[in-house]
Amino acid sequence: MLEKLFSRRQKKERSPEKPDSRFRMVSEEDMQQYEFQEKLFRTIVSVEADVHNEEDPMAIAVRVMKACCDFYEADWCGVLIADLQTQVFIPEIWYDSEIGPMQDTLFNDIEFTEEFATWAQHLIEQKPLIIPDAEKIREINPKEYEAYQRLEARSIMGVPFGQHPLGFMVIRNMKQYSDRPEPLQLACFVAMMMLEQIRRTRMEKLTKMHDEDDGRFRIRYNILGPHNFVIDGKEIYEQDLPHPNRRAWIIMLYMVLHKRPVDQQKLIADNWPDEEVDTARNNMRQAIFRLHNDLAAYHDVKVIDTRSGMMDFSGEVNVTTDADEMEDLYNRAKNLPDGDDKIILLKKAFELYRGRLFIQGEDDIGTWLYTYTTHYNQVYVDLTSALLTTLGHIKDYRCIMDYGPRALEIEPGILTAYYWIIIAADETGNSTAREKFLQKASEDLIDEENEKLKKLLALQNHMS
Repeated sequence: MLEKLFSRRQKKERSPEKPDSRFRMVSEEDMQQYEFQEKLFRTIVSVEADVHNEEDPMAIAVRVMKACCDFYEADWCGVLIADLQTQVFIPEIWYDSEIGPMQDTLFNDIEFTEEFATWAQHLIEQKPLIIPDAEKIREINPKEYEAYQRLEARSIMGVPFGQHPLGFMVIRNMKQYSDRPEPLQLACFVAMMMLEQIRRTRMEKLTKMHDEDDGRFRIRYNILGPHNFVIDGKEIYEQDLPHPNRRAWIIMLYMVLHKRPVDQQKLIADNWPDEEVDTARNNMRQAIFRLHNDLAAYHDVKVIDTRSGMMDFSGEVNVTTDADEMEDLYNRAKNLPDGDDKIILLKKAFELYRGRLFIQGEDDIGTWLYTYTTHYNQVYVDLTSALLTTLGHIKDYRCIMDYGPRALEIEPGILTAYYWIIIAADETGNSTAREKFLQKASEDLIDEENEKLKKLLALQNHMS
Protein backbone atom coordinates (compact mmCIF):
# COMPACT_ATOMS: atom_id res chain seq x y z
CA MET A 1 0.00 0.00 0.00
CA LEU A 2 2.75 2.45 1.01
CA GLU A 3 4.75 1.40 -2.05
CA LYS A 4 1.91 2.31 -4.33
CA LEU A 5 1.36 5.61 -2.54
CA PHE A 6 5.02 6.66 -2.77
CA SER A 7 5.38 5.59 -6.38
CA ARG A 8 2.30 7.62 -7.31
CA ARG A 9 3.71 10.65 -5.49
CA GLN A 10 7.08 10.40 -7.25
CA LYS A 11 5.36 10.12 -10.60
CA LYS A 12 3.34 13.22 -9.80
CA GLU A 13 6.47 15.14 -8.81
CA ARG A 14 8.24 14.17 -12.01
CA SER A 15 5.39 15.28 -14.24
CA PRO A 16 6.27 18.73 -15.74
CA GLU A 17 4.09 21.71 -15.02
CA LYS A 18 1.76 22.77 -17.76
CA PRO A 19 2.78 26.11 -19.32
CA ASP A 20 0.57 29.10 -18.58
CA SER A 21 -1.40 29.80 -21.76
CA ARG A 22 -1.35 33.54 -21.02
CA PHE A 23 2.40 33.88 -21.73
CA ARG A 24 4.83 32.76 -24.38
CA MET A 25 8.56 32.96 -24.77
CA VAL A 26 9.89 35.34 -27.45
CA SER A 27 13.38 35.82 -28.79
CA GLU A 28 15.41 38.92 -28.04
CA GLU A 29 15.29 39.85 -31.74
CA ASP A 30 11.49 39.67 -31.78
CA MET A 31 11.36 41.74 -28.62
CA GLN A 32 13.53 44.45 -30.14
CA GLN A 33 11.37 44.48 -33.26
CA TYR A 34 8.25 44.81 -31.12
CA GLU A 35 9.74 47.71 -29.15
CA PHE A 36 10.79 49.44 -32.36
CA GLN A 37 7.32 49.16 -33.90
CA GLU A 38 5.63 50.21 -30.68
CA LYS A 39 7.82 53.32 -30.36
CA LEU A 40 7.30 54.21 -34.00
CA PHE A 41 3.54 53.86 -33.65
CA ARG A 42 3.46 56.05 -30.53
CA THR A 43 5.64 58.66 -32.26
CA ILE A 44 3.35 58.80 -35.30
CA VAL A 45 0.25 59.14 -33.10
CA SER A 46 1.90 61.87 -31.03
CA VAL A 47 3.00 63.90 -34.08
CA GLU A 48 -0.43 63.59 -35.70
CA ALA A 49 -2.13 64.80 -32.51
CA ASP A 50 0.21 67.81 -32.31
CA VAL A 51 -0.24 68.93 -35.93
CA HIS A 52 -3.83 67.79 -36.51
CA ASN A 53 -5.14 71.38 -36.70
CA GLU A 54 -1.87 73.01 -37.76
CA GLU A 55 -1.96 74.91 -41.06
CA ASP A 56 1.59 76.28 -41.15
CA PRO A 57 3.71 73.88 -43.27
CA MET A 58 6.93 75.09 -41.62
CA ALA A 59 5.55 74.22 -38.17
CA ILE A 60 4.55 70.75 -39.39
CA ALA A 61 7.98 70.13 -40.95
CA VAL A 62 9.75 71.24 -37.78
CA ARG A 63 7.53 69.02 -35.60
CA VAL A 64 8.37 66.03 -37.81
CA MET A 65 12.08 66.77 -37.51
CA LYS A 66 11.83 67.08 -33.73
CA ALA A 67 10.14 63.67 -33.70
CA CYS A 68 13.07 62.24 -35.69
CA CYS A 69 15.55 63.63 -33.16
CA ASP A 70 13.52 62.14 -30.30
CA PHE A 71 13.06 58.77 -32.00
CA TYR A 72 16.71 58.27 -32.90
CA GLU A 73 18.00 60.23 -29.89
CA ALA A 74 19.82 62.47 -32.38
CA ASP A 75 20.84 66.11 -31.90
CA TRP A 76 20.08 67.53 -35.40
CA CYS A 77 17.70 66.83 -38.27
CA GLY A 78 17.37 68.73 -41.51
CA VAL A 79 16.62 68.80 -45.25
CA LEU A 80 19.56 69.44 -47.58
CA ILE A 81 18.80 70.50 -51.18
CA ALA A 82 21.41 69.38 -53.73
CA ASP A 83 22.32 70.10 -57.35
CA LEU A 84 24.63 67.49 -58.81
CA GLN A 85 25.36 69.50 -61.93
CA THR A 86 26.75 72.48 -60.04
CA GLN A 87 27.94 70.14 -57.25
CA VAL A 88 26.51 72.18 -54.40
CA PHE A 89 23.93 71.70 -51.68
CA ILE A 90 22.35 73.93 -49.03
CA PRO A 91 20.45 73.37 -45.78
CA GLU A 92 16.80 74.30 -46.39
CA ILE A 93 14.95 73.44 -43.15
CA TRP A 94 16.47 72.10 -39.93
CA TYR A 95 15.88 71.46 -36.25
CA ASP A 96 18.48 71.39 -33.48
CA SER A 97 17.49 69.49 -30.34
CA GLU A 98 19.28 72.02 -28.11
CA ILE A 99 18.50 75.41 -29.68
CA GLY A 100 15.38 74.71 -31.75
CA PRO A 101 14.45 75.21 -35.42
CA MET A 102 16.24 77.39 -37.98
CA GLN A 103 18.86 78.67 -35.52
CA ASP A 104 22.62 78.89 -36.11
CA THR A 105 23.94 75.87 -37.95
CA LEU A 106 27.44 74.54 -38.56
CA PHE A 107 26.62 74.16 -42.25
CA ASN A 108 27.91 76.86 -44.57
CA ASP A 109 25.31 78.74 -46.63
CA ILE A 110 26.55 76.72 -49.60
CA GLU A 111 28.38 73.40 -49.32
CA PHE A 112 30.26 71.70 -52.16
CA THR A 113 29.84 68.01 -52.91
CA GLU A 114 33.59 67.51 -53.34
CA GLU A 115 33.75 67.25 -49.55
CA PHE A 116 30.93 64.71 -49.46
CA ALA A 117 31.73 62.21 -52.21
CA THR A 118 29.93 59.37 -50.41
CA TRP A 119 26.73 61.41 -50.23
CA ALA A 120 26.87 62.37 -53.90
CA GLN A 121 27.12 58.72 -54.90
CA HIS A 122 24.20 57.65 -52.72
CA LEU A 123 22.18 60.56 -54.06
CA ILE A 124 22.75 59.35 -57.62
CA GLU A 125 21.78 55.80 -56.63
CA GLN A 126 18.89 57.03 -54.44
CA LYS A 127 19.94 54.78 -51.56
CA PRO A 128 19.95 55.58 -47.82
CA LEU A 129 23.38 56.38 -46.39
CA ILE A 130 24.31 55.37 -42.84
CA ILE A 131 27.62 56.18 -41.20
CA PRO A 132 27.39 54.81 -37.63
CA ASP A 133 30.93 55.90 -36.76
CA ALA A 134 32.60 58.75 -38.64
CA GLU A 135 36.01 57.70 -37.32
CA LYS A 136 35.93 54.68 -39.61
CA ILE A 137 36.17 56.83 -42.73
CA ARG A 138 39.14 58.88 -41.51
CA GLU A 139 41.54 56.89 -43.67
CA ILE A 140 39.11 56.09 -46.50
CA ASN A 141 38.04 59.67 -47.21
CA PRO A 142 40.03 62.26 -45.21
CA LYS A 143 38.32 65.25 -46.86
CA GLU A 144 34.87 63.98 -45.93
CA TYR A 145 36.09 63.17 -42.43
CA GLU A 146 37.31 66.76 -42.02
CA ALA A 147 33.86 68.01 -43.02
CA TYR A 148 32.27 65.77 -40.38
CA GLN A 149 34.67 67.17 -37.79
CA ARG A 150 33.60 70.71 -38.73
CA LEU A 151 29.95 69.68 -38.46
CA GLU A 152 30.53 67.87 -35.13
CA ALA A 153 29.07 64.73 -36.68
CA ARG A 154 30.07 61.47 -35.00
CA SER A 155 27.36 59.45 -36.75
CA ILE A 156 25.04 60.33 -39.64
CA MET A 157 22.05 58.89 -41.44
CA GLY A 158 20.55 60.32 -44.61
CA VAL A 159 17.70 59.29 -46.91
CA PRO A 160 17.64 60.73 -50.45
CA PHE A 161 14.71 62.28 -52.30
CA GLY A 162 14.44 63.56 -55.86
CA GLN A 163 14.25 64.79 -58.52
CA HIS A 164 12.67 68.24 -58.11
CA PRO A 165 14.03 69.13 -55.67
CA LEU A 166 16.89 66.71 -55.12
CA GLY A 167 18.58 66.14 -51.77
CA PHE A 168 18.71 64.36 -48.43
CA MET A 169 16.90 64.36 -45.12
CA VAL A 170 19.60 63.89 -42.52
CA ILE A 171 19.95 63.16 -38.79
CA ARG A 172 23.16 63.63 -36.86
CA ASN A 173 24.62 61.76 -33.89
CA MET A 174 21.85 59.20 -33.46
CA LYS A 175 22.19 56.93 -30.42
CA GLN A 176 19.74 54.21 -31.38
CA TYR A 177 18.16 52.50 -34.40
CA SER A 178 21.18 53.42 -36.52
CA ASP A 179 20.37 50.47 -38.78
CA ARG A 180 16.73 51.47 -39.35
CA PRO A 181 16.28 54.25 -41.95
CA GLU A 182 12.54 53.52 -42.46
CA PRO A 183 11.23 56.06 -39.90
CA LEU A 184 13.46 58.75 -41.40
CA GLN A 185 12.13 57.89 -44.87
CA LEU A 186 8.58 58.27 -43.60
CA ALA A 187 9.43 61.63 -42.01
CA CYS A 188 11.17 62.72 -45.22
CA PHE A 189 8.00 62.11 -47.21
CA VAL A 190 6.01 64.41 -44.90
CA ALA A 191 8.75 67.06 -44.73
CA MET A 192 9.04 67.24 -48.52
CA MET A 193 5.30 67.78 -48.92
CA MET A 194 5.58 70.64 -46.43
CA LEU A 195 8.62 72.05 -48.24
CA GLU A 196 6.66 72.09 -51.49
CA GLN A 197 3.89 74.10 -49.79
CA ILE A 198 6.44 76.48 -48.25
CA ARG A 199 8.06 77.12 -51.63
CA ARG A 200 4.73 77.62 -53.36
CA THR A 201 3.56 80.07 -50.70
CA ARG A 202 6.88 81.93 -50.84
CA MET A 203 6.62 82.20 -54.62
CA GLU A 204 3.06 83.55 -54.40
CA LYS A 205 4.01 86.14 -51.78
CA LEU A 206 7.13 87.26 -53.59
CA THR A 207 5.61 87.58 -57.03
CA LYS A 208 2.16 88.81 -56.10
CA MET A 209 1.32 92.33 -57.13
CA HIS A 210 0.04 94.57 -54.36
CA ASP A 211 -3.42 95.22 -55.82
CA GLU A 212 -6.20 94.03 -53.55
CA ASP A 213 -9.40 92.50 -54.83
CA ASP A 214 -11.64 95.55 -54.67
CA GLY A 215 -14.42 94.20 -56.89
CA ARG A 216 -13.35 96.17 -59.95
CA PHE A 217 -13.19 94.71 -63.47
CA ARG A 218 -9.58 93.59 -63.96
CA ILE A 219 -7.67 93.81 -67.21
CA ARG A 220 -4.09 92.71 -67.56
CA TYR A 221 -2.53 94.53 -70.52
CA ASN A 222 0.64 92.74 -71.66
CA ILE A 223 2.68 95.29 -73.59
CA LEU A 224 6.15 93.68 -73.66
CA GLY A 225 6.50 91.84 -76.95
CA PRO A 226 3.24 90.80 -78.71
CA HIS A 227 0.49 92.80 -76.98
CA ASN A 228 -2.67 91.25 -75.55
CA PHE A 229 -5.29 91.55 -72.84
CA VAL A 230 -5.77 88.90 -70.18
CA ILE A 231 -9.31 88.81 -68.76
CA ASP A 232 -10.47 86.04 -66.44
CA GLY A 233 -7.38 84.04 -67.41
CA LYS A 234 -8.14 84.26 -71.16
CA GLU A 235 -5.62 85.90 -73.51
CA ILE A 236 -7.17 88.21 -76.10
CA TYR A 237 -4.98 89.28 -79.02
CA GLU A 238 -5.81 92.19 -81.30
CA GLN A 239 -5.87 90.01 -84.41
CA ASP A 240 -8.39 87.63 -82.79
CA LEU A 241 -11.09 90.31 -82.33
CA PRO A 242 -13.96 90.63 -84.85
CA HIS A 243 -12.75 94.12 -85.79
CA PRO A 244 -8.99 94.63 -85.34
CA ASN A 245 -8.70 98.00 -83.64
CA ARG A 246 -5.10 99.23 -83.49
CA ARG A 247 -6.06 102.77 -82.47
CA ALA A 248 -7.82 101.57 -79.30
CA TRP A 249 -4.80 99.52 -78.27
CA ILE A 250 -2.56 102.56 -78.79
CA ILE A 251 -4.90 104.73 -76.71
CA MET A 252 -4.79 102.14 -73.91
CA LEU A 253 -0.99 101.93 -74.19
CA TYR A 254 -0.61 105.71 -73.99
CA MET A 255 -2.80 105.82 -70.90
CA VAL A 256 -1.12 102.96 -68.98
CA LEU A 257 2.36 104.31 -69.66
CA HIS A 258 1.57 107.92 -68.70
CA LYS A 259 -0.21 106.76 -65.51
CA ARG A 260 -2.41 109.84 -65.30
CA PRO A 261 -5.46 111.33 -67.04
CA VAL A 262 -4.54 112.11 -70.65
CA ASP A 263 -5.39 115.23 -72.65
CA GLN A 264 -7.04 114.17 -75.92
CA GLN A 265 -5.34 116.94 -77.87
CA LYS A 266 -1.91 115.84 -76.61
CA LEU A 267 -2.66 112.19 -77.40
CA ILE A 268 -3.63 113.11 -80.97
CA ALA A 269 -0.55 115.30 -81.45
CA ASP A 270 1.77 112.55 -80.22
CA ASN A 271 0.29 109.77 -82.35
CA TRP A 272 -1.65 111.14 -85.33
CA PRO A 273 -0.28 114.65 -85.96
CA ASP A 274 -1.15 114.56 -89.67
CA GLU A 275 -4.90 114.06 -89.07
CA GLU A 276 -7.39 116.91 -88.75
CA VAL A 277 -8.34 117.34 -85.10
CA ASP A 278 -12.03 116.64 -85.70
CA THR A 279 -11.24 113.58 -87.81
CA ALA A 280 -8.84 112.27 -85.17
CA ARG A 281 -11.45 112.80 -82.42
CA ASN A 282 -14.07 110.90 -84.39
CA ASN A 283 -11.63 108.09 -85.10
CA MET A 284 -10.84 107.87 -81.40
CA ARG A 285 -14.51 107.79 -80.46
CA GLN A 286 -15.09 104.92 -82.89
CA ALA A 287 -12.03 103.05 -81.59
CA ILE A 288 -13.16 103.37 -77.96
CA PHE A 289 -16.71 102.30 -78.87
CA ARG A 290 -15.40 99.18 -80.62
CA LEU A 291 -13.14 98.40 -77.66
CA HIS A 292 -16.04 98.63 -75.22
CA ASN A 293 -18.20 96.56 -77.55
CA ASP A 294 -15.55 93.81 -77.81
CA LEU A 295 -15.04 93.73 -74.04
CA ALA A 296 -18.77 93.67 -73.32
CA ALA A 297 -18.64 89.89 -73.64
CA TYR A 298 -16.62 89.88 -70.41
CA HIS A 299 -18.06 92.85 -68.53
CA ASP A 300 -20.41 95.72 -69.28
CA VAL A 301 -18.21 98.34 -67.63
CA LYS A 302 -16.87 101.15 -69.81
CA VAL A 303 -13.08 100.96 -69.56
CA ILE A 304 -12.21 104.48 -70.78
CA ASP A 305 -14.06 107.52 -69.40
CA THR A 306 -14.02 110.64 -71.60
CA ARG A 307 -16.82 112.62 -69.96
CA SER A 308 -14.51 115.18 -68.32
CA GLY A 309 -12.81 116.03 -71.59
CA MET A 310 -9.74 114.15 -70.40
CA MET A 311 -9.20 110.44 -71.01
CA ASP A 312 -8.99 108.31 -67.89
CA PHE A 313 -9.74 104.77 -66.82
CA SER A 314 -13.15 104.23 -65.29
CA GLY A 315 -13.25 103.90 -61.51
CA GLU A 316 -14.83 100.48 -62.04
CA VAL A 317 -11.82 99.03 -63.85
CA ASN A 318 -8.31 98.05 -62.73
CA VAL A 319 -5.71 97.89 -65.51
CA THR A 320 -2.27 96.42 -64.79
CA THR A 321 0.65 95.70 -67.13
CA ASP A 322 3.43 93.15 -67.38
CA ALA A 323 5.91 96.03 -67.71
CA ASP A 324 4.95 97.45 -64.32
CA GLU A 325 5.12 94.01 -62.72
CA MET A 326 8.56 93.32 -64.22
CA GLU A 327 9.95 96.57 -62.87
CA ASP A 328 8.30 96.07 -59.48
CA LEU A 329 9.80 92.57 -59.14
CA TYR A 330 13.25 93.83 -60.12
CA ASN A 331 13.13 96.73 -57.67
CA ARG A 332 12.17 94.36 -54.87
CA ALA A 333 14.93 91.92 -55.82
CA LYS A 334 17.57 94.69 -55.72
CA ASN A 335 16.90 95.17 -52.01
CA LEU A 336 17.44 91.49 -51.16
CA PRO A 337 20.73 89.71 -50.41
CA ASP A 338 21.82 86.92 -52.75
CA GLY A 339 19.73 83.82 -52.11
CA ASP A 340 16.64 81.88 -53.15
CA ASP A 341 14.18 84.74 -52.66
CA LYS A 342 16.18 87.09 -54.86
CA ILE A 343 16.55 84.44 -57.57
CA ILE A 344 12.80 83.69 -57.50
CA LEU A 345 11.96 87.38 -58.07
CA LEU A 346 14.54 87.82 -60.82
CA LYS A 347 13.43 84.67 -62.66
CA LYS A 348 9.80 85.80 -62.52
CA ALA A 349 10.74 89.24 -63.84
CA PHE A 350 12.90 87.68 -66.57
CA GLU A 351 10.00 85.59 -67.87
CA LEU A 352 7.77 88.66 -68.23
CA TYR A 353 9.94 90.30 -70.88
CA ARG A 354 8.92 88.82 -74.23
CA GLY A 355 10.40 91.52 -76.44
CA ARG A 356 10.44 95.27 -77.07
CA LEU A 357 7.54 97.38 -75.96
CA PHE A 358 4.48 96.95 -78.23
CA ILE A 359 6.68 95.23 -80.79
CA GLN A 360 3.87 94.41 -83.26
CA GLY A 361 2.53 97.95 -83.38
CA GLU A 362 5.47 100.27 -82.71
CA ASP A 363 5.58 101.44 -86.34
CA ASP A 364 2.10 102.99 -85.89
CA ILE A 365 3.11 105.05 -82.85
CA GLY A 366 4.87 108.39 -82.51
CA THR A 367 8.39 108.91 -81.23
CA TRP A 368 7.09 109.35 -77.66
CA LEU A 369 7.28 105.54 -77.30
CA TYR A 370 11.07 105.46 -77.65
CA THR A 371 11.65 106.75 -74.12
CA TYR A 372 9.55 103.97 -72.61
CA THR A 373 11.00 101.31 -74.94
CA THR A 374 14.52 102.27 -73.88
CA HIS A 375 13.55 102.32 -70.22
CA TYR A 376 12.03 98.84 -70.09
CA ASN A 377 14.78 97.44 -72.29
CA GLN A 378 17.33 98.70 -69.76
CA VAL A 379 15.33 97.22 -66.88
CA TYR A 380 15.48 93.85 -68.66
CA VAL A 381 19.22 94.13 -69.29
CA ASP A 382 19.83 95.06 -65.65
CA LEU A 383 17.68 92.31 -64.17
CA THR A 384 19.19 89.72 -66.54
CA SER A 385 22.68 90.79 -65.48
CA ALA A 386 21.66 90.58 -61.82
CA LEU A 387 20.13 87.12 -62.30
CA LEU A 388 23.12 85.65 -64.12
CA THR A 389 25.58 87.19 -61.65
CA THR A 390 23.65 85.81 -58.69
CA LEU A 391 23.55 82.37 -60.32
CA GLY A 392 27.26 82.66 -61.05
CA HIS A 393 28.08 83.38 -57.41
CA ILE A 394 26.41 80.13 -56.33
CA LYS A 395 27.92 78.26 -59.31
CA ASP A 396 24.55 77.29 -60.78
CA TYR A 397 25.97 76.87 -64.27
CA ARG A 398 23.03 74.77 -65.46
CA CYS A 399 20.66 77.70 -64.91
CA ILE A 400 23.10 80.12 -66.52
CA MET A 401 23.16 77.96 -69.65
CA ASP A 402 19.36 78.07 -69.64
CA TYR A 403 18.71 81.77 -69.02
CA GLY A 404 21.78 83.31 -70.71
CA PRO A 405 21.14 82.15 -74.30
CA ARG A 406 17.42 82.94 -73.96
CA ALA A 407 18.28 86.49 -72.91
CA LEU A 408 20.57 86.95 -75.92
CA GLU A 409 17.87 85.77 -78.31
CA ILE A 410 15.78 88.77 -77.20
CA GLU A 411 18.56 91.30 -76.55
CA PRO A 412 21.81 90.23 -78.27
CA GLY A 413 24.07 92.87 -76.72
CA ILE A 414 24.09 91.97 -72.99
CA LEU A 415 27.79 91.81 -72.10
CA THR A 416 27.16 90.15 -68.71
CA ALA A 417 25.26 87.34 -70.44
CA TYR A 418 28.21 86.54 -72.72
CA TYR A 419 30.59 86.58 -69.77
CA TRP A 420 28.61 84.16 -67.60
CA ILE A 421 27.69 81.84 -70.48
CA ILE A 422 31.37 81.47 -71.39
CA ILE A 423 32.32 80.90 -67.73
CA ALA A 424 29.52 78.32 -67.36
CA ALA A 425 30.56 76.58 -70.58
CA ASP A 426 34.14 76.41 -69.28
CA GLU A 427 33.09 75.00 -65.93
CA THR A 428 30.85 72.35 -67.49
CA GLY A 429 33.35 71.35 -70.16
CA ASN A 430 31.13 72.53 -73.04
CA SER A 431 33.81 73.75 -75.44
CA THR A 432 31.36 73.98 -78.35
CA ALA A 433 29.12 76.45 -76.49
CA ARG A 434 32.18 78.40 -75.36
CA GLU A 435 33.45 78.94 -78.90
CA LYS A 436 29.98 79.67 -80.22
CA PHE A 437 29.33 82.49 -77.74
CA LEU A 438 32.83 83.91 -78.03
CA GLN A 439 32.16 84.25 -81.75
CA LYS A 440 28.69 85.65 -81.16
CA ALA A 441 30.07 88.21 -78.72
CA SER A 442 32.61 89.43 -81.29
CA GLU A 443 29.76 89.94 -83.76
CA ASP A 444 27.19 91.55 -81.44
CA LEU A 445 29.28 93.71 -79.10
CA ILE A 446 30.96 96.95 -80.03
CA ASP A 447 34.77 97.07 -79.88
CA GLU A 448 34.94 98.61 -76.41
CA GLU A 449 32.58 96.01 -74.95
CA ASN A 450 34.53 93.20 -76.66
CA GLU A 451 37.76 94.40 -75.09
CA LYS A 452 36.09 94.61 -71.69
CA LEU A 453 34.75 91.06 -72.06
CA LYS A 454 38.21 89.73 -72.94
CA LYS A 455 39.74 91.44 -69.91
CA LEU A 456 37.07 90.04 -67.60
CA LEU A 457 37.56 86.51 -68.94
CA ALA A 458 41.35 86.82 -68.65
CA LEU A 459 40.98 87.97 -65.05
CA GLN A 460 38.65 85.07 -64.28
CA ASN A 461 41.11 82.58 -65.80
CA HIS A 462 43.93 84.08 -63.77
CA MET A 463 41.92 83.81 -60.54
CA SER A 464 41.00 80.21 -61.36
